[in-house]
Amino acid sequence: MQILCPTCNTKYKISSDKIPQGKKAAATCKKCGSRIIIEPSVGQDQICISHAEPVSISKTPSSVSPTPSINDESGEFTFITEDNAFQGYAGFWKRFAAAMIDGFSLMIGGFIIGGFIGLVYGLTTGTSQGSDILGNVVGIALGWLYFAIMESSSKQGTLGKMALGIKVTDLCGNAISFGKATGRHFSKIISMIILSIGYLLAAFTPKKQGLHDMMAGCLVVNSR
Repeated sequence: MQILCPTCNTKYKISSDKIPQGKKAAATCKKCGSRIIIEPSVGQDQICISHAEPVSISKTPSSVSPTPSINDESGEFTFITEDNAFQGYAGFWKRFAAAMIDGFSLMIGGFIIGGFIGLVYGLTTGTSQGSDILGNVVGIALGWLYFAIMESSSKQGTLGKMALGIKVTDLCGNAISFGKATGRHFSKIISMIILSIGYLLAAFTPKKQGLHDMMAGCLVVNSR
């Protein structure tokens, strides 16, 4: 069985009988120091790729590359095959294009939903007073639910992200919860009020993270 480190793409050949049957295991990459989570659920000689945990700052990678040792490991980690493997972090312009699609989608959705709510409000109150405040509340709620629900769904992305082939994950590559997606969404306020510098960071940080991604502990990666 071949194990591929998703952080540095170093390959290791490990005998399948070294992995405890029915248990998850952990191996440390001797090149970059990442901890690779392995689950024995594929056949021999297939390249197996598992999400790696971030390297600890205090850990010093070794220059030697022998076969990593295997230890029993418990925990909620997702094993993925080569077809669904890590395909790199989503670049700034790809994310920007996705944001434009999302903005257009929200504009259309806001026009339809906001128009309906405004009509109902006018008919029930007999006045348009307060409709501006109601419109702002509806707009905030619509944007929040759009991003939080879709990014925490099985698709892991909004319409724009799905169209561009990118998705949102946590730092270990797993799907995020509704709560984490909510935190990421409202963290965008900080990215915006500092002259959008929080968004621009995605063009310069090693993992293409914006400030709101860092605050929420998320990554935006390519899904295809």
